[in-house]
Amino acid sequence: MPVLEINELIVLIIISIPVAFSPYLLKKRRDIMKWFPAYYALFITFLSTNLEAFYAPDTFNFMEHFFAMVAGVLMCVAAGYEYYGKILKGKQLKVSHKSRGMVEK
Repeated sequence: MPVLEINELIVLIIISIPVAFSPYLLKKRRDIMKWFPAYYALFITFLSTNLEAFYAPDTFNFMEHFFAMVAGVLMCVAAGYEYYGKILKGKQLKVSHKSRGMVEK
């Protein structure tokens, strides 16, 4: 049977603080909304990691690995969306050049 590890419990406590304040954070900063699904998936990952020490270790072990994979995919999607929005679709650099009409004499 798996054992409760203190480092996983500490990570769960640390990661639960922003989850608890997420309604306030999302109200103030709408631009970070794309990262929160991955963050919630990480929260479920560490919650499952800690729960597998107490009840249904096989089920929670599967959930831990599944949600870790989901979090990775969601972070890649959020990073791709951020890259597309800020770099590829962002404001194009406009180069304006003035023609210096040289007058021939």
